[in-house]
Amino acid sequence: MKVGIRILFLISTFFLIGNSVFSQEKQNLYVDKSTGQVFVEPGTNRVKIEDYTKPSGDISPKETKSNPPFNKKLAVLGRIQFRGMSGSADSPVNNGHRDFNSVDWAFRRLRLGAKYESDLWGALVVIRGENLLNRVGLSQSTSTINYTDPTTGNNTSTTVVTNTSLDNNRGYIHEAVGFMKIPFAKTKFVVGQLNVPFNREYVSSSSSFVSLERSAITAALPQFDNGIMIQTHPLKEINKSWEKYLQISFAISNGKGGGGDYGTGRRQDLTSSTRYGSVNISPMYTGRISWNVLGGLVKDGKESDWNEGHEIFQKDLKISIGTGFTSTRNLIVTPVSAMEYNPGTTHAYNYVHSQGAYSDNGSTTTATVNGVSMTLPNYSVQDGITTPGRPRLGLYARTYDGTLTWKGFYLNGAYTRMIGAASNQLNGWHTTIGYNINILEKYWVMPVLKYDYLNGDFNRNGNRHELVDTLRIYWAGLNFFGDKHDFKVQLYYQVLANHLDMDPNTGNPMPIDDRRVTLQIQTNFSAGTVSPDDINYRSN
Repeated sequence: MKVGIRILFLISTFFLIGNSVFSQEKQNLYVDKSTGQVFVEPGTNRVKIEDYTKPSGDISPKETKSNPPFNKKLAVLGRIQFRGMSGSADSPVNNGHRDFNSVDWAFRRLRLGAKYESDLWGALVVIRGENLLNRVGLSQSTSTINYTDPTTGNNTSTTVVTNTSLDNNRGYIHEAVGFMKIPFAKTKFVVGQLNVPFNREYVSSSSSFVSLERSAITAALPQFDNGIMIQTHPLKEINKSWEKYLQISFAISNGKGGGGDYGTGRRQDLTSSTRYGSVNISPMYTGRISWNVLGGLVKDGKESDWNEGHEIFQKDLKISIGTGFTSTRNLIVTPVSAMEYNPGTTHAYNYVHSQGAYSDNGSTTTATVNGVSMTLPNYSVQDGITTPGRPRLGLYARTYDGTLTWKGFYLNGAYTRMIGAASNQLNGWHTTIGYNINILEKYWVMPVLKYDYLNGDFNRNGNRHELVDTLRIYWAGLNFFGDKHDFKVQLYYQVLANHLDMDPNTGNPMPIDDRRVTLQIQTNFSAGTVSPDDINYRSN
């Protein structure tokens, strides 16, 4: 009986409390229409939260010491390109047993960085994470020393290590620049490890490639270098609406390449001999002019800068053409050995012939004339250290390129020519054609064909028309854009047509059967106040 009374009492108590709570009038909240702040009491310029409609324009917080009146932009970004490759028996992605017998899964790119920009200045840093995956090895130079054993008195010899260096000498910083904005013709002054304003594929981000890879000739010279650059849009001062039509860029850099590919740039670069074995004080000069014939691209209903690779999602006719040059009196940087362009089982060859590639490093030769022995410097080796008695190994390159897109149709091409003692008379051209098909309004499928031609006097015999001096690469692929370039799947078939191998019996050039299939998945991600594409210092 007592237990029943207690239970009845508890139920009655909870009922009374609940009835009191739920019988109260609903609590109203109010929003200030100017600031967006929420209040519990009504007031001037406040409306009930259920009646509040957010203004279409941005609401900027009040200017304070911690929030100065600058137009700040910040973006954190990352990129993953993961691919599987399979090839024929002669391909470097095959163990030689049989064609397409395995799939080599690896990271092509693994990037993480941040961009910042205000009304006055900006900066960006991008880490090349794929280099963090590589195990660093050691390369040793040895020599033999003859001596007399003090114990036995016999003449003997031993091998000693004379020099040790990193075998895979690449850095972890892909790009690192700061720039100052000058209030004239949208001018920027850029410093740091910057993107070199040479050809269109150099200045294009790998995040927005239409084809799977850049063309082979881009491996000849550095894409990034340590130096300074000025960039301007001169037509803006004539008419503001012409700002996006013309861009001019000019850079002066060390010519030793950036840290990501060459492991250079720490504290001392141009006058340091640690990387290439000899000091070189000839900088590299690079310039580019881009003309967007019909203006820039359209983004969110407004005209924006040209962003190579994003024009394929525009319906209107868009055309961009450009030309660039690069020059140095003494080329010291060696070409990047890119397996994407190098056929398997071939003998080694270099696109260009730099002083740093085969330097004699001041070595000498002992010669005997009329019974007199003398030591002479190796002046006959013309790819060593520059001396008054040895020609310079200079290089001058020009490029012409363009992109056209209209209602899904895509056409891109470029021609590059190099001259000078270091150039190997290298020249190349490529063309890419495709058609971007929109599916269900938010997806795209794009079949692509690409032809890449490279030619040069690789064996330096004065004739660049031999079979061993030409490489042709044929591409056929399919792009699927799930979220434009932020989620992209690419399936490509590649043929490297060449005669770069040697017949062991005759010594004549022979073809390498190098065919490859590549499946690559790309994911771009970002967070911040703006899209990463809204902060940019590169040429276009």
